[in-house]
Amino acid sequence: MADIYHIIYNPYANRGGSAHYLDAFCTLLDAKNTAYKVYETARRGHATEITRDIIALADGTKYIVIMGGDGTVHEVVNGYRQGDNVVFGILPAGTGNDVASMLKVPVGLENVEAAAANILEKNIRQVDFIAAEHGMQSVLFFSYGIAAAMILEMAKYKKKSKISYYRALLKNIFSFEAGEYDVTADGGDTRRYKVDFCAVHNCIHAGGGMHLISEAVMDDGFAELFIVENRGHFRRILNFISILSKKVHLQPNAQIIKVKNVTITPVTNNLCCVDGENHYIDQLKLSVRHRGISVFHKTPNA
Repeated sequence: MADIYHIIYNPYANRGGSAHYLDAFCTLLDAKNTAYKVYETARRGHATEITRDIIALADGTKYIVIMGGDGTVHEVVNGYRQGDNVVFGILPAGTGNDVASMLKVPVGLENVEAAAANILEKNIRQVDFIAAEHGMQSVLFFSYGIAAAMILEMAKYKKKSKISYYRALLKNIFSFEAGEYDVTADGGDTRRYKVDFCAVHNCIHAGGGMHLISEAVMDDGFAELFIVENRGHFRRILNFISILSKKVHLQPNAQIIKVKNVTITPVTNNLCCVDGENHYIDQLKLSVRHRGISVFHKTPNA
């Protein structure tokens, strides 16, 4: 069983362009006489179900290749529980591909062979993930505030690209209403913030490559609590500009705190963006699961 690659494939990723990635990867596997099985997702949440079914197969390590964008990665990770005997591979075929960026997996159809090397060479690395007490899991972020509003705005777009994230953010600079959140980090005092953005990150990039945090590391045992307090529309404009220059984390209304456990309780707006998917969550109790997921990675562990 360990020599079979289970490919979870999202045919809707990259506006249907993911089919070209599947063809290219399967051609590589055929050339190497490598066994594989393709599972095509058909609806939201289907990748979670498929992952659970694969894990329930006979004993042995399961090799699961995720072919889609960050939303597909998110669904697959939520079909996994720490301790399951699984190694995940990422073959980025979506719009954002922020997980791939963090893992330094080459992106683009012309780089499928290079991306596949991360998988086929079978070098393994353990990375962190963020677990919520209510059961949801993330390898990227949980985010209240303007990020969730951006996803709502993007739902209106017929065609989506990396530019769509900036377009949605720009529109919300003038229309978004700041929310209030009670935040408790690592058992400290609870503080109420009025924010444009309140998130827990395990990544540098979000929103299809927006550079938000410079110090995030996927296997250090910490997440980054990232808070951008509301200071009015002019400050939002300056923050937008600072995202373009990769300096939003340095702005006077921004703060980043390394955490292992954090609780966020919405006071006014409970819409939360998790790895690019929106959910209504009344309270987040999050903890970092240190090196809780195994992934194929071209550079082996030291």
